[in-house]
Amino acid sequence: MTVVLILLCLAIAGRELYLAFERKRSTGAPEIADVRTQLTALKGTRDELERLRAEVTAGQARDAASLRETDARIRSLISQINDRMVPDVNDRLARQRDAVDRLAAEVAGLRAHLVGQLDQAVAASLGADPADLVAGAVTPAEMAAPYERLAEHHGLHVELTDRDRYYLSGRSPRALEREFLDLLGVLRGCEGDEAAATGTEHARALLSALRGTDGGGAQIGPFLAVRTAASLVCGVLPLAELRRPGAGRLLDDPAGAALRLHDLPDTRFCDLSSWPALTRGPST
Repeated sequence: MTVVLILLCLAIAGRELYLAFERKRSTGAPEIADVRTQLTALKGTRDELERLRAEVTAGQARDAASLRETDARIRSLISQINDRMVPDVNDRLARQRDAVDRLAAEVAGLRAHLVGQLDQAVAASLGADPADLVAGAVTPAEMAAPYERLAEHHGLHVELTDRDRYYLSGRSPRALEREFLDLLGVLRGCEGDEAAATGTEHARALLSALRGTDGGGAQIGPFLAVRTAASLVCGVLPLAELRRPGAGRLLDDPAGAALRLHDLPDTRFCDLSSWPALTRGPST
């Protein structure tokens, strides 16, 4: 009987322990569930943070690549500017400086000419004879050097130039008329001595240069030389003709100027078309 009571007590005690354990288990279940919910939320948050961090990293990489591409484009543009625009700008600036220098030289020349004219006016007011001045012209511009040498040979000084126009001082038109008439005689080979022939070297140089062109001419006071496609002629115009309107622009129409020379008397005209090696200049 005692054993039975002991076993019964043990059974009752075990049941109580089980019930107590179940009560405790039932009481902690919501807390565990809540912890599990929080863990799940934390895991989702961590995943979201990882996703956001990956997006930020990818965005930074894209931005870095875009910055590198933009930097490369800027460097390319700078290189193109240095290679293309800068030389062009420098070339334009150089041309502008040259133009300014030429303008400054022309202004200085005009000032010197004005000073010379004033000096002549002062001398004339004191009773000196007025300075002689004649007009001239040369075309094309490449013939300026032999033209100026011929003018200098005849004692003329270039006072002023305006494109193809020349203003020359130092000799009277009548003295030049006589010298150029003698020159024509030597060029025709029918007059003049050896000394006179030697003095025509500058005239021959000018005429030879004129012969090598397609067309053009040279005028120094009454002396006129004209090159056309088929001829090379020169002559000495009467001084009275130089007073006519347009006498200083005869070379504007080389063909018409050549016809005018053909109308001059033989003593004032010389046809050099048959000179050896008379050929046309390069065609344009």
